[in-house]
Amino acid sequence: MWLNMYEVVKRVFRSRRIHILILLSLLLITIPTSLSVGVYQITIIDVLSMISGNSCGDLNEVVMLRLRRALTSIFIGALLACGGVAMQAVLRNPMASPFTLGIANAAALGVAIALITGVGGTVSRWVLTYYNPYIIPLFAFLFAFIQVLMVLMLAYRAGLSERALILAAIAMSFYYQAILYLIQYLILNELQVSIVVFWTFGDVGRVGWVELWLILAVSVALALYYVFRSSDLDLISLSDDVTAASGVDPKKLRFEVSLITALGVSVATSFAGVIAFLCLISPHIARLLVGSASRYLLPASMLVGSTLLLAADCIGRAVISPVILPVGITISIIGSPLLLYLLLRR
Repeated sequence: MWLNMYEVVKRVFRSRRIHILILLSLLLITIPTSLSVGVYQITIIDVLSMISGNSCGDLNEVVMLRLRRALTSIFIGALLACGGVAMQAVLRNPMASPFTLGIANAAALGVAIALITGVGGTVSRWVLTYYNPYIIPLFAFLFAFIQVLMVLMLAYRAGLSERALILAAIAMSFYYQAILYLIQYLILNELQVSIVVFWTFGDVGRVGWVELWLILAVSVALALYYVFRSSDLDLISLSDDVTAASGVDPKKLRFEVSLITALGVSVATSFAGVIAFLCLISPHIARLLVGSASRYLLPASMLVGSTLLLAADCIGRAVISPVILPVGITISIIGSPLLLYLLLRR
């Protein structure tokens, strides 16, 4: 009897739905922890009391600021994680992601050029002012779109293999960085350099409520699109022949998914900066838990990405308080050992 009960419990915990529920629970636990971490000490009891509707005076403003950071981390983490799953599927390469394909760095270059030319905003006394909050995402999307076109051109016209394509995209990513460094060295003054450099660190604290609503809208729309295309992503991850035999044009699907991913990455990068490794690590962690079926892998990856980014923001605020480390630095410190671990696990 005990053996049968053990087998039942074992099967339950092997269930992919159970793993997704565990990931969701972990994210829900991390949210009040994030609201309590910072220079201004707030207990989790105070946070729960405020959530229940009790007024806590000055704590309300502090909690609202931290809530904005937490929501930004959740939405951007989910957005980047979905992009990683999609690019790994359409390119059939476990090392593919918006970061390794240079899409994030291309979007960052677009953001820098928008700031440099004064189209997107002005810098005055260390304060960045937008003329239009949609100009910078537009520049980021244009440069990310150009990178997507170049990657697809290398895949189709040059006939590069999946591994060679990743290496070519990484080389192009270094090229974008070189252009950005050259602009900083020859054109920008010290104030502009500091703004652009800080932008490349990646920080969820700079996102305002208006930008947060835009990120939320894009995240929900793209998540629904990826879920709607989940079966097609499974097909194209096998081969183009299988995809075509199922009535789906693989080239059209690959271009469409890459374009949608570029849109999501450009929005995240334009408001929060470059956040590396998250879109590469999250799908692999989720794949270990729920397998490769996209209908389970997509929500699991979103939960993993949101939790990792939220935890990285908590660590960045707590490790050398009162100094706040940008989340882009913290997630890279966390992501590098995770990537090495996954490589060792093969």
